[in-house]
Order: sequence, then structure tokens, then C-alpha cells
Amino acid sequence: MNSNRKAAIKKRRIFLSLCALVLVLAVAVIALSVTVIMNAIKDKDTAKQNNLSSVNEVSSQETSTPEKKGPEMVQRGEYTLNADYSRLLLVNAEYPLPEDYKYGWNLTKIEAKYHNGQLDQIDAGIWPYMRAMVEAAWKDGVDLKVWSPYRSYATQKMLFENRVKKEGGDEVKAATAVARPGTSEHNTGLCADFNMASSKFEGTEMFKWMCENAEDYGFILRYPKDSIDITGVMYESWHWRFVGINCAKEINNLNITLEEYIKLKGLEPQGGIYDNATADVN
Repeated sequence: MNSNRKAAIKKRRIFLSLCALVLVLAVAVIALSVTVIMNAIKDKDTAKQNNLSSVNEVSSQETSTPEKKGPEMVQRGEYTLNADYSRLLLVNAEYPLPEDYKYGWNLTKIEAKYHNGQLDQIDAGIWPYMRAMVEAAWKDGVDLKVWSPYRSYATQKMLFENRVKKEGGDEVKAATAVARPGTSEHNTGLCADFNMASSKFEGTEMFKWMCENAEDYGFILRYPKDSIDITGVMYESWHWRFVGINCAKEINNLNITLEEYIKLKGLEPQGGIYDNATADVN
């Protein structure tokens, strides 16, 4: 009887142990399932929040007003110049200034120390660039000076008539050396002859310096060699034209004339004749 009872007790203990084990396993399975479910819910909420943030960010980007890009300012010695400022007015035999053009409308006087000729006026907008260039040349030991900047219609007419006489009355030939009044860049004040109007200028340190540095101040050699069929003017090493720093660099990189550049860019040759945009310099 004792043996049977002991066996029954032993079986009961085994049964209870198995039940306890099953219960522990069940609790573990339930706990694991709850954890998995909670993590899934959490991941879903996180993904939803991320999607909302992305949508809001895109929406903000689409509706926000783009920032306006300011002018590109560059330092040239003590001068801060606007590299974007340009004057691309084209004046030549094909595109003369209009009859109602206001000669001398935006001029400033060039101080005596900067020029070595009788003419002493230049477009006020480009003068800061020219002054900075001349002073930079001086610092490099080059005696660069403005010789012939702005010319009135009357002055240009006198020079042209004198050239016609020199060419024996041949106005066509004379016009390749001295532009007819109203077709000269000098009438705009956007250019200048430097130091002299002579082929000797090409052999000077001034010319060498200009070729290496003028574009940094917005100037180009306006009438290059072998370009008379495009410009209508003979090679003039002494004649330099302001177009703007960025434009000058691009023209030189492309190795083209102002005529070709304006055509390439699809610009109006005489657009902005009276444009007096600020040069943003100090």
C-alpha cells in the first residue's frame, strides 16, 4: 500500500512539474508575442512620422521663396568691384548711335594724375574699374595712363575728317582707322586709348600688362589682329573697351570679338543704351 501511494505521489509531482513547465513556456510565448506586436506597432508609428516629416520638408521646399543671389563682388587692391556689372552696348558702322542719343549723359572727370592727354572724361559707371586697373599697373611698376577716353560728336567728326584728308579723300579707308562720328565707341565713354594711339604701344610694358591683367577689371582688347572683317576696324593695340569682369573673361576664353559675343549670347546689340545700373563699388 505504501508502495502504491509513493508511486502515486511521484506521478503527481511529475505531472505538476510538467504543468508548471508548460505554464512557464506559455507565459514566455505570450510575453514574446506581446513584445513582437509592440515593436511592430512602434516601427509603424516611427515610419509614419518619418513619412510625415519628409512630406512636410518637401512641401516646405516647394513653397519657400528661393533666396536671391547677390552680385559677385571681387577685391582688386583696395577696391571692391561688382564682377557682374557689364556694359555690352555695341557701336560700330553697322550699329551707329541713334540720332537722339544723349552724348555725354553719364560722364565723370578723370583726375589729372590718371591721364596724359587732353581728353579727361569717362562713363561714371566704369571709372572705378578703370581707376583700379591703372593703380594696379602702377603698383607693378607699369606707367599706364588714360590717353583718349570719351569724345564728343564734334571731336570725333573733326578726327574723322582729318583722317579722310590723310587718306586722299577715301572715307571707306579712313573709317577703318578713325570711326565716323556716331559710330565710335569713344562717343559712349565706355572705352579708352591708353598712353598713345600708335602701333608702338604693342611693344610696350603697358600693352603686355594689359594683355595679362585687363580682363580682371572688365576690359578687353576691342580690335584684335586679323578681325577687321568682323569689327570693321584695323588692329588697335591701344584701344581697350569695358564690358564687365565676368564678360571680359568669357570673351577672352572664347577668343572672340564683342560682335561675336553679343551674337553668341543672343543679345540686343544696342540694348540698354541708357542703362545706368549701379556699379556697386567702393
